Amino acid sequence: MAEAATPRSRVGHLNLKGDYSELLSATLDEHARGGVLLRVPYLLGNFPERWFWNDLGQHIGGDGKVIPPEQPPTELDYFDNKGTVGLVGCRSAGGGSFSFGGFAAASGVGELAANFAVEKAARASNYAKINGFRSEIDGLGQWLDLWAHRTMMKFPKDGTPMSVTTTMEVPPDLRLAGRLNLRATVRGTAPSWQEPEVRYTSRTLLQTYTMSERDWAEHLQVHRAMRDLLRIAIWKPVAFLGHEVTSDKEKIAIKSDTEPQSRWCEVKTAATGMGPAVWGKSERPLFVFADIKSAGVRKWLKFGEENRRGLRPFLRLLDIREGTIDEHMAQLGIALEAFGYQAFLDSGTSAVRADKKTLEQRVRKILQQVSSCIPAIPATFAKDLADGYNAVKHANRPEPDPAGLVANYRLGVKVVRAWIALNLGASESVIAERLN
Repeated sequence: MAEAATPRSRVGHLNLKGDYSELLSATLDEHARGGVLLRVPYLLGNFPERWFWNDLGQHIGGDGKVIPPEQPPTELDYFDNKGTVGLVGCRSAGGGSFSFGGFAAASGVGELAANFAVEKAARASNYAKINGFRSEIDGLGQWLDLWAHRTMMKFPKDGTPMSVTTTMEVPPDLRLAGRLNLRATVRGTAPSWQEPEVRYTSRTLLQTYTMSERDWAEHLQVHRAMRDLLRIAIWKPVAFLGHEVTSDKEKIAIKSDTEPQSRWCEVKTAATGMGPAVWGKSERPLFVFADIKSAGVRKWLKFGEENRRGLRPFLRLLDIREGTIDEHMAQLGIALEAFGYQAFLDSGTSAVRADKKTLEQRVRKILQQVSSCIPAIPATFAKDLADGYNAVKHANRPEPDPAGLVANYRLGVKVVRAWIALNLGASESVIAERLN
């Protein structure tokens, strides 16, 4: 097993009252996947020791009365030689370590975890709720076909050398859905004429923004849904690459005679599951934005709410590392039970009758909708998949053939992805061509 990456440590202070009149030394550890951890030294019997007490034991004061733990502030302001960091959602992460005796005073180092760390924040309390959130998602620009530059290549017929022209053209924001004003925004850079190495960059960011403050969770729910949409399209564990946040309480005016503008700050968090890029240059998604358009994105957001119990285990398949085929088939079976149940509900079947349908019947219901996209599905596929799932689930049944499980699992994944794509508005011809 690979060792976890060593966290990057910063040494600074907590600005407890906001005016730098009361400071507390602290170390801020930044972890590779976005998480942050504060380490705070203290002398036993002094502030802020009670932040790190837990409920497993009791602390008795000199008067014999129980001294309760003290909850740390949920928002804390940190600063060091690199600038300020607004820490949101702070909580005790344990007592850390402490020592008694010897020539030193009894002391300890406690640990605080934060849900979000906002770089360059003026005050952490301004980000208890937020107005906007941005995410860089692996492959988003490719899926949307949204770029900050265009390259034209000309191949003359007279044999003269080809010419290549790259133009910096940042497009306007692309509206994706009405929910939290969901849209994609593009950034780009171009080289100056004095640079010996020519390099253009393009970043496509997913953005939600509302005039009224919202909980972080409301924004994150939409961003996770869009990440999961790309996972379905490419069937790889697409991850977040970075995040930014804005609060209207910290708008700034570029010039004295202009309206204040939103100020977007980098935010570090482990809440979204940051990860490495996996989207390759030659990827061929099952569907792209042009196939489903904004209407398909809106359908996806609704689909995710109605099919949550099926999507969770289905997408979990992408996170399984070195799992057995039994484990994969169990997850797929759970997903198909939920998807098939919803398919019956969508067709007008009552909840009571839909609940009584077997897994085989639920799979057949989905197959009816995708049969034109996936030719030559074996007539016994629904029964074979259901039998394989039940054999994996029940130890008293004969052990299934591994090769049969693998074949049915792969076809099952293909069926579910095609069914989702059809529900989002992708055409049968597009799905059939890209699957086959």
